[in-house]
Amino acid sequence: MKRVIVFGASGVQGAAQVRALVHAGHTPIAVSRSPKSSIAGQQIETIALDFNDNDGLTKALDGPKVVFLNLPSTSFQPGPPIIAAAEAIGKAAANSPSVKLIVFNTSMPVPEECQNIQAQDDRRKMRTLLRASGVPVISIQPVAYLDNLLEGWALPPIRDRHTVVYCHKPDLLVSWICHDDLAKLMIAAMDNPSLAGRNIPVGGRETVVLEELAAKLSKGWGIKMKHENQTVADFCDKISKTMQGRGLDTEKIVNQMFKAYTYYNEVPEFRIDMGPVLKELPVQLTLIEDWARTHPVPSIKNE
Repeated sequence: MKRVIVFGASGVQGAAQVRALVHAGHTPIAVSRSPKSSIAGQQIETIALDFNDNDGLTKALDGPKVVFLNLPSTSFQPGPPIIAAAEAIGKAAANSPSVKLIVFNTSMPVPEECQNIQAQDDRRKMRTLLRASGVPVISIQPVAYLDNLLEGWALPPIRDRHTVVYCHKPDLLVSWICHDDLAKLMIAAMDNPSLAGRNIPVGGRETVVLEELAAKLSKGWGIKMKHENQTVADFCDKISKTMQGRGLDTEKIVNQMFKAYTYYNEVPEFRIDMGPVLKELPVQLTLIEDWARTHPVPSIKNE
């Protein structure tokens, strides 16, 4: 069993990784600015730390064998501080006598060729800096998250109108993945260090268009779900309105979102053949219907 330090442990993705590590018998150390000391009723070792605290990083990384790295998105906040944090973590890991591997969760698809999409470019820079440290790195690159349906702008139409609204064209095939399955894949990668140097796109067990997703969610939630294929223009318009008064560079962010979602709708980045992946990372992935059954919609309005 391994001691694994999880950066970004207070976020939904990091928390899922902490839970999975406990379930698998490993010892996670949860790191964030305000880490939670209890996961699923079990006490967890924690470290309260800012990613840019170099002395704190040095101390935190003296002992763990593996780093699970989750960093904030740069879609809605400045990239340079987060990129600098990745570099600092890589250098601290390189100076650690114990760390043997970094498993980097990019949290989004990162194509090998630059598409001039800032969030992707930032993740690519982070990945490059981590590898420049000399520590072996496995990059796990998930596509669309099922869990995101219950957050942010996706939740209200599901909760209030029983409608899955997403910025995907009708024939776009998407390998939706849940946070728990991503965590299992990261643990499997940790147990296969020969994958170091690889960039591994990952998805879920099923690849579906939005209409099929709604049908599977209907079975899991026990309520008839409709679907709505939102256009990129409409999506960006609504995003723009939600950002008003938040002190953000709305025009720049919306332009980037338009470019990103136009790209996603035109290329097969969201369709992942998990067969070859599961031969190297042998885990049992979750059916969409089963995920929905264990993830009820908050305060859904019954008809």
